[in-house]
Amino acid sequence: MNYIDIKEAVKATGKSEKTIRRFLSKAESKPFIERKDSKLLVDVNYLFDSYPPIKVGKKEGGQILDKGLDVSMDNELYELKNKLALYEQEIKHKDQLLNEKDGRILDLQKAMLLLEAPKEQEKPLPKKRRWWF
Repeated sequence: MNYIDIKEAVKATGKSEKTIRRFLSKAESKPFIERKDSKLLVDVNYLFDSYPPIKVGKKEGGQILDKGLDVSMDNELYELKNKLALYEQEIKHKDQLLNEKDGRILDLQKAMLLLEAPKEQEKPLPKKRRWWF
């Protein structure tokens, strides 16, 4: 995970230091906080989920730069790779389940054929004669 300190979080989000500290003091924020050398660090993605990064300036050609985007680009790429790997595992698992299902269907079809013994042809009943004929 990519972490930034409170001063960087203030610059990236445009919120006050008090707001960021209040946000980090919540119980649900605890898993996303790390202390290093008496500094409070926060996970960039968690911070930007709650407070979107501010737009910083313009590039040549009129594109707006996003300071938070520069910080978390590698982290997002890493997370996307992890998601892709998980989806590939899910697909493999579902393929295995489908193959098992197909095998079971074939087994059931064979069992049905064995259960259905050939029926003997029954002789048709003679037509009843009416009493007046």
